[in-house]
This record gives sequence, structure tokens and C-alpha cells, in this order.
Amino acid sequence: AAAGDITRVEVARGKGAYFMLTNCSYLVNVRAAQATVEADRVREIKTIESRWGGGSLEKIDRIVAAALKSGAKAMSENISEVDAFNCGEPGPLRALATEQVPKAFITACAAGQLAVLVELRRARGEAVAAYLADEG
Repeated sequence: AAAGDITRVEVARGKGAYFMLTNCSYLVNVRAAQATVEADRVREIKTIESRWGGGSLEKIDRIVAAALKSGAKAMSENISEVDAFNCGEPGPLRALATEQVPKAFITACAAGQLAVLVELRRARGEAVAAYLADEG
């Protein structure tokens, strides 16, 4: 296929996936979103702003960027439990092996995932405390 014919890039794992997710986290911009029909884009932006107030678009940008960064870090650390938690599946994070808690903690911190940190403290408090004590 000619270079102009390429319409999608597929990266499933490895460093390429890490860099793709990280790079995408810097591109998130709801206000600059495009739509086939401009009136649809304007209506949806107004709906978000009227429902959640000023600054809501920027908040969505930060949430999506943090999720992408968290996914990249979780992938690089091989901690899928953080991603599972962010997708509404808390069980794997709660059952995380003690030796994996530091990686999950670092992954959550790297992306500002406060809910993950709170759940780690609630479910794996002793392991979190031991990790933090070792960090001095």
C-alpha cells in the first residue's frame, strides 16, 4: 500500500505500546474534538459544560491523559491489576501479591490515580506500609 493509504497503526505490546499510550496522553483535547457535523460537536461540548460546569472539558482531558499514562506505566511494569481496577474490576488489585504492591503503587502515583492508591491502602494496607517504610 502507498504511504497515503495507511489509515491505522496497530501496536499491541512492548515499547511501542508504551510510547504510543504515553504520546497519546499529550494529545487529549476535548475542546478540539472533531465531528462530522459541527453542530453535533458544539451541542455536545455545551452539554458537558452545562452539566458539569466550567473547566469540565479540561478535567476530562486530565482524566483521560492520566488513564493513558497509567495504562502505559502498568504495561511497562506488567501490572494489569491497575488497569483492571480503572475498568471497574477491583478484585485483581485487592488480591495483588505482596511483592507486586510496590509496582502497583508506583504505577498509580505516576498517573495520579488516587482511587487506585486509596484501594491499595484499604485492601493491602500492610504491604503499602511496608513499601513506604522501605522507601525511607
